Amino acid sequence: MNNQLKLGFKTALAVAAMSAATQAQTLEMVVPFSAGGGTDTVARVFEPPFAAALDRTVVIRNNAGASGTIGAAAVAAAKADGNTIGYLPIGPVAIQPSLRDTAYGLNEFSYICQTTSTPVFLLQASGADKASVQDWVDQGGSGRVVYGSSGPGTIPHLAMAAFASAAQMNAIHLPFDGTGMAMNAMAGGEIDLFVDTATVLEGNDVTALAVFAAERLDAYPDVPTMAEAGFDLEFSVWQGVFGPAGMSEEDKASFSAACKTAVESDAFADLAAKTNTGIRYQGPEEFEAFVRANGQMNADILKEAGLVK
Repeated sequence: MNNQLKLGFKTALAVAAMSAATQAQTLEMVVPFSAGGGTDTVARVFEPPFAAALDRTVVIRNNAGASGTIGAAAVAAAKADGNTIGYLPIGPVAIQPSLRDTAYGLNEFSYICQTTSTPVFLLQASGADKASVQDWVDQGGSGRVVYGSSGPGTIPHLAMAAFASAAQMNAIHLPFDGTGMAMNAMAGGEIDLFVDTATVLEGNDVTALAVFAAERLDAYPDVPTMAEAGFDLEFSVWQGVFGPAGMSEEDKASFSAACKTAVESDAFADLAAKTNTGIRYQGPEEFEAFVRANGQMNADILKEAGLVK
């Protein structure tokens, strides 16, 4: 074997060894909220089948703070070596960068897969004297409507702001520090409308007037869509897997395939059923297009609502 061949052979062995070493390393999955929260709960059910499909050890690291932006920033700043990913929801990715000066934007991520999409409902108190979406539109035209949210820039706020704008209602936004306080305010007649997921619908004395989804949900066949009420609006709480920008196509393909396996697992389906979480898988290209469109839509709504310039 001549020296050139020997050198080439040694180089090939070195590359193979480095690749094997990389794949043997623990894969860190960053969750940008505290342990036990909604995002963390789903991530911990997603992780075992995801890790099994990859045949790698996956460790969840909770990196909470600043509405999820600290954890999201950690993912964006990580080396794109296939050893760090993030399990991130809509807020820190597609809303917060429009509200605050984050250390990242949509270009700082690699898009791996979407895992969930849970539509939200337009809710009123069960004892309200209104029977339809149109009743509230009429109320907002001749008088005023007060709607609550779990905080400025949240999905409940964005969905209601978009609805109020489309319906040209005189609507007043009253933010609360969390859903629980908003539900107390609704029970006391302080607010008229609220938007949130089926978990809030099932856990409180409220009635769903419509769902912000493309089609009626199988679990709630009697609840019309907002489009049926005359407003083509779709809003959901979604989650997905991201990596730092620059991740190799091989790693993205491998992670995406494992993600699909995890999303289709029995454990993930059981959790979704118990928590009213909607399952939705999208691969890298579709997911990136979806997130970018969603981020732009949210930015436009925030601007129209006067929360950003």
